[in-house]
Amino acid sequence: MFVVDNHIHLGQPGVHVSDYIYKQLRKNWTERGFRYHSAEVATERRDGALLVEVMDDVGIDVCCVLAGNWNRVLPPEQRPYNVPNAFVADQVRASNGRLIGICSVDPIIDPWGAAEELERCVRDLDFRGCKLYPTYAHFDPRDKACDPLYEAASALGVPIHFHMGFTPVCGADMKMQQPWLLDEVGQRFPKLKVVICHMGYPYAEEAMGVVARNPNFHADLSALGFYHPRKVYQLIHDFGCVNSWERLLYGSENPFMWTFHKTIMGINDVAREIGMPPLPQEAIELILGGNATRLYRIDQTRQRRSAA
Repeated sequence: MFVVDNHIHLGQPGVHVSDYIYKQLRKNWTERGFRYHSAEVATERRDGALLVEVMDDVGIDVCCVLAGNWNRVLPPEQRPYNVPNAFVADQVRASNGRLIGICSVDPIIDPWGAAEELERCVRDLDFRGCKLYPTYAHFDPRDKACDPLYEAASALGVPIHFHMGFTPVCGADMKMQQPWLLDEVGQRFPKLKVVICHMGYPYAEEAMGVVARNPNFHADLSALGFYHPRKVYQLIHDFGCVNSWERLLYGSENPFMWTFHKTIMGINDVAREIGMPPLPQEAIELILGGNATRLYRIDQTRQRRSAA
C-alpha cells in the first residue's frame, strides 16, 4: 500500500526550535504519560536524511515536511521557533523525491510579501503547500491581511494547512484553534484548498462539518495517535458519515510516525472488536496515500520506497 504521511515537522531542537518550545511541545510524552502509538522522544528524526531512513524502516513512501516561524509572538527568552523555508528546501532536494516541502509564511507581518514567498516556494522550490499556525502565531485566519495569501494559493492550486485544535504550548491562543474560524475563509475563497490539521481535535465534529460545507476542504489525522485505536476508528467512521473518503488525509506528527499508519491499516480489526461496520478497503487506501497523491501531485511510479 502506498503511504503518504501528510504531517511531519522538520527543525533541529536547540537550533531551529528552542529548548523551551521543544519541551512545551513534548511535555505530553515526558510528563503526562500519553501512551498510544508514540516513540520515545529521544528517537525523533527532524532532518531529511534520518527521516528517509525511518520511512524505509517502517513502510512510508512519502512525507510532507513542514516549515514554520512563530518568532513574532515569542518573548526573547523563548525563541526560536523558526524552521526556514530554505532549510526545508535543502532537506527536500536531498531526499530523492521522498519528501515534499510545505512552506510557511507570516501574512500578518507582510501580507503581500507572504503571497510572493508562497509563489516563489512553489515556482522555484517545487513546494506543494503552505502551513499556517494561527494559534501559535496569534492571528485570526479570517483576518483580511491573509487575503493576498489565500488568493495566491487559490491561483496556484496548492493547499494551505492550518494548525487547528489542541496544543500543549501554554502561550498558544486557544481562541484561534477552532475549526469554525475557517468556514468564512472557505466561503470567501471557494477555490482555496485547505487541510484542517489534527481534525481540529477536540473540535473534531466541528471540523467535520466545516469540511462538509466547503468542497475544497480536507482534514488530516495527525497527532490523533495520542488516543486509543477505538477512538481513532470512531473519528474516521464519523467523518465518513458526513464527508466523502476523498477528503481525509493520513498524517502522524513526528513521535507517531513509527506506528500510527499501521494502526490505520489495521483499523478494521478495531471495528470487529467493538462490533462496528468495517471501513471500505478503498477508503483506507485513499486515506493512507491516494488522497495525498492527488492533492500534492505525487508520482507514485517514482516517489516510493522501491525507487529510493
